[in-house]
Amino acid sequence: MRADSVLWPDGSAGVAEMVVEPETVADLNLDQVIAAVLRDGHEYELDSVFRRPVRDLEVVRYRQEVFADLGSDAVRRVFDDFAAGMRRMRRRLAGAEKLTHPLQQQRWRLDAAAEYVTAVSHMAAELADLDLTSRALRRWRAFLDFSVAGSQFGRLTEDVREVQRALATVRYSIRLVDGTVEVGAAGDDADYSATVADLLSRFGAGPPPAVRRAGEWADMNQMEEQILDRVVALRPEAFARLTEFAAGHRDFADLDVVTFDREIHFYLLYLDFARGLAADGRTMCLPELASGTAEVRAERAFDLALANRRRGSDQPLVCNDFQLSGPERILVVTGPNQGGKTTFARMVGQLAYLAALGCPVPAASARLPLPDRLTTHFERAEQATDTDGRLLAELERVRDTLEHATADSVIILNESFSSTSTVDGVRIGLEVLRQIIARGSIAVWVTFFDELAHAGPETVSMVAVTESDDSAQRTFRIVRRPADGNAHAVVLAERYGLTYERVTARIAR
Repeated sequence: MRADSVLWPDGSAGVAEMVVEPETVADLNLDQVIAAVLRDGHEYELDSVFRRPVRDLEVVRYRQEVFADLGSDAVRRVFDDFAAGMRRMRRRLAGAEKLTHPLQQQRWRLDAAAEYVTAVSHMAAELADLDLTSRALRRWRAFLDFSVAGSQFGRLTEDVREVQRALATVRYSIRLVDGTVEVGAAGDDADYSATVADLLSRFGAGPPPAVRRAGEWADMNQMEEQILDRVVALRPEAFARLTEFAAGHRDFADLDVVTFDREIHFYLLYLDFARGLAADGRTMCLPELASGTAEVRAERAFDLALANRRRGSDQPLVCNDFQLSGPERILVVTGPNQGGKTTFARMVGQLAYLAALGCPVPAASARLPLPDRLTTHFERAEQATDTDGRLLAELERVRDTLEHATADSVIILNESFSSTSTVDGVRIGLEVLRQIIARGSIAVWVTFFDELAHAGPETVSMVAVTESDDSAQRTFRIVRRPADGNAHAVVLAERYGLTYERVTARIAR
């Protein structure tokens, strides 16, 4: 019996993937999110999984089921304990490779095998009484029960215990005579270490450490190696069993268990990341999945990268809502600079991307599509290599986007064509908007051109609002309402130093 993947219900081959260019990941700050999620989990090599969103409904639902199961503290605790045991196993195996004495290497491998046996058997016992609903974890439990009851795991478990029992019976004595150390069989002589420990305990000293203190060198020194060699000569049969164990169980960890340990960390690491945000009052949810022209929405959504940067701080994080229903396909976002428009656009892109991974998304509730393609068109600084100018470079990028766009695509545009005049920007923008509408793509367009918000029933006007009594005070709220026509004027006034504050400051001089 082989274990099924907990990431891919029918294997990863042939899964329909969402097309996302690296620059889109960067534009949406998703590279920052992925780095934060994997901060303590680089050993699992999951970066490729987090950079592979899919548009396969079965895969996404399969993963959502696992996330739902892991929402139970009791279920989560079982897998956290298993993961901790597997980390201890890997540390023992890695440490063994750095040791020089063969018997010490073998003992560390024995300890690694003991960690493995304990982690697997404990997980099997704990999962037996838990109510699991996800297909992935129910299948894993069935495989685990079969594996633990099998002869291979049983033999490994018994061999570990037998060698541990044999080594536990080894007793020897050390006598310091002048400048020499004598190693002999344990006799009836008093145990002076116990006597000394008892004496020192009267002065508040604790018991002597059973293992080396943290930071000490793990390998044995020359004196310790010579003592071990003489102990082996006294009790060769116990150490022979250790050597036999190391030879007979060179690759003791089941490949399916190792694969599961890696894959389950896709969920555990993301939930660790989300738990840190929850401590700051951020709500995340498993979204409903929309198809075709079904309603798309999110309530109390936020930018995940921004939330992570503000983790633990007192800075407020404003949440926003949006909705597209009926013929509506495009959110046109206007308003003053620094009002949260770009953050809003990034948020929408992040929601679509994370939903396509099967992960909880940064919102209280959401209904989201699984796009075939997620594309960004963010304003770029002019480059010396753009011999034909910045505007032409923008037009070429938009042309490439439209050539591949379909009714299942999501396009995020941020201040596109702001490098040209208002008249030309509006004319080009309306034509691009018509092309997007013709394809039926979902889009978010952050712009200073209010005319784009009135292009037709497919467009929804959203505005970054300011405080009612102080237009300079940003609220970072993006609300659904008609564009007020002031955004571009405010931008021009700021650009040329003609805002009320700057004009009055010059007069006051």
